[in-house]
Amino acid sequence: MSEREHDLRDQPHDVDVAVETPRVVAAVDHGDGVRCVGCGTAVCGHEVVLAWVLGFKDAIRCAGCLARGLHRERAELIAAVKRHVDHRDCWSAGWRHADGREAARGASCAVADAALGRTGAAAATRAAGSNEGAEASVAGRWDAGDLGCGDLVLELRTRLLSLRPGQLFELLARDPGAPADLPAWCGLTGHALVSATPPRYLIRRRAD
Repeated sequence: MSEREHDLRDQPHDVDVAVETPRVVAAVDHGDGVRCVGCGTAVCGHEVVLAWVLGFKDAIRCAGCLARGLHRERAELIAAVKRHVDHRDCWSAGWRHADGREAARGASCAVADAALGRTGAAAATRAAGSNEGAEASVAGRWDAGDLGCGDLVLELRTRLLSLRPGQLFELLARDPGAPADLPAWCGLTGHALVSATPPRYLIRRRAD
């Protein structure tokens, strides 16, 4: 297990699980079987969770489209997201709910199979970055307040995509889960977390 994964495992998550868990479970119920907005294939409940974790809950995509959009290998991305899912009660509840739906149908999906086969693989993260000269070149700023979980990364993804590749973005995020969620999300999506001094985070937009 990498140092980053140890940090994620040991980080407390004081988010309101009683609120977030039903939202994720309901999203799995609603999204299981809908069409991917990228390629039109039917997505499974596990892909709904992947999309939520990565900030695509407004436009559910299959694992293949998520991987292509993030320039990642499909199986490696699934494994990396699954490690993050395992350390958040709301995400893992949604994943287990997807497991249950598939068990009731007497079948398992390729996404769940890939996650089970790759959970011991080393994570490929790209969250490290240089802080040199960062303060003078911030191209965008956002005070997210206490916005958390899927809502935070959904809005953050949109704001980062409005920047040019390599530009810096300053985020203020006071959600208790942000110190663990943001480094993991940056590592999964290819954006670079230049500095993290909660509630302030400096993120460099990935090069497309």
